[in-house]
Parts: sequence; structure tokens; C-alpha cells
Amino acid sequence: MPKRALMLAGGGVKIAFQAGVLQVWLDEADIEFDHGDAVSAACFNLAMWSQGMSGGQIADNWRNLDPIIGVDVNWSQLARLIYAESLFELDAFRHKVFPAWGLDWDEIRASPRESTFNVYNFSKHELRPVTPPEMTEDFLVAAASLPKWFPPVCIDAVFNTASNLEEAIRRGADELWVIWTTSQRGEWFDGFVGNFFGIFEATANGGYKQILAHIRRNNEAISRGAQGEFDRHITVRELKAEVPLHYLLNFSKDRAAEAVNRGVEAARAWCDANGVSYHRTADYPLEIHTA
Repeated sequence: MPKRALMLAGGGVKIAFQAGVLQVWLDEADIEFDHGDAVSAACFNLAMWSQGMSGGQIADNWRNLDPIIGVDVNWSQLARLIYAESLFELDAFRHKVFPAWGLDWDEIRASPRESTFNVYNFSKHELRPVTPPEMTEDFLVAAASLPKWFPPVCIDAVFNTASNLEEAIRRGADELWVIWTTSQRGEWFDGFVGNFFGIFEATANGGYKQILAHIRRNNEAISRGAQGEFDRHITVRELKAEVPLHYLLNFSKDRAAEAVNRGVEAARAWCDANGVSYHRTADYPLEIHTA
């Protein structure tokens, strides 16, 4: 059997959609993964998967979350404006969101599942994959510490990579199952927020396309009987979506739940298109919430 890696790409709170996909892939299609990798906020989903939660549990954690409980303005820094360390803090995630999701650090550290949580060490300018035995609350916070928005611990790795495909390949993966929620529409928006996330999209999408090009050249070389960059054929299985949520500025529980349910429907459609059998666990109506 091929070794499968679950690639949870970063995408801010758009990764609520990712949780809906996990409900289908893990529970309805009974797909098993040998390795899981995540970048940025997707590390939250990876933490739940590493702990042993089902896809439905991960999806319900997002459906039941009121995003407002995670909002923690860094009031002491706001007066400094452009010199502020950050606009928000992640203490509310530590004290409210993580407990609401049932995260247990002892269970995560003892997980038999092979996982890599990517953080970026700015002092050394190195991408560091953190494994479950090393995981702490600080590392999970670091993984999602988007510069300027949250205080740097290490920092969010998303400006270095939005999905560490090379690490999964290095660990022996033959198939990379990627859930991608970063927008690829190519729309540039004005203002600080628009510019910031435009840069994020350029970095994430550009880096992702580069590694896909490496994989394509590798596979072409191997099909010719030549030496590829990797020592085997690598299959990339993608589920991409334009998720109607802002990466960060969403305070609506209903819209977050809708994103999860969109993930469920998209994953079922993906399974139909790719010949993957599944059994429906439940139906979730989509309520359209405009921005």
C-alpha cells in the first residue's frame, strides 16, 4: 500500500472548511493516513487529529465554536500603532478555545500518529517541523502566530511554506492528500489588511506551485527511467476550494459552521469525482451568509 500523508495547508480560519473535508475523508470514506503535516492555523486541526479525534469530532469542534471567544485585543500595544508588537493576542485561544476543543497535551505527546507541526524560527531563519512528543501549547500558539496580528513566539511558518510537502516526502510519503483553502483567484485588495493577505496569497501559492513543479519533473524523469529528484513517483491528490470566509476577521459562528458544511459537500463531490467510496453520516444544510 502507498504511504499516505495528510497535508493540511494553512489558510487562517478558512481551515474550518478543512474540518468538514476531514469528516468525510476520515469517517465517511475511512481513509487512513500514515503521516499528517500542517502549517499555520491548520495545526489546530492536526493537533485534534494527532490526539485521535475523529473527523466528525474535529468538524463539530468548529461548528460549535463561537469565534468571538477567541478574540483578544492587545490593548497595551494599540497606542503604538505601526510600532505595535501585535494587534491581537492568542491568550483567549489558550484559555478558552483549546479547552473547548478538548485538546490534551499529554495525549498529543503520546500520540502514535506521525505528525509534523511547522513553525518558523526567525532567529535562525529555519523552518522547523515539530513532532508530537515535543508538542506544547506554546508550539501550537507559535504555529499560528501570524506576524503583526499576534505576538511572535517562533512565528507562523506560512510565509515560508503553506504546506510542507517536502517534509512528507522525506518521511516516505508516496501520496500527498492536500486540502488547500488559500484563495487562488488573484484579486488584490487595497489597504493594510488587503495588502497583507495579498502578500500571504502570493507567498503561499507561489511556493506551492514551485514544489508541485519539482514533483512533476521528478515523476517525468522516473517515467523515463531516469533519476528523479526524489527516489520514487509521488502522487498529489488535491482538494482546493474558494472558502467564503476572511482569513482572520470572522466573528460569526454561523458563517464558520457554514464553511465546515461546505467542506463536507465539497469532499463528497471530490470522492464522487475520484472514485472514492463513502457512506454519508449526516446531512448538513448550507445557509448562505453574505459578508
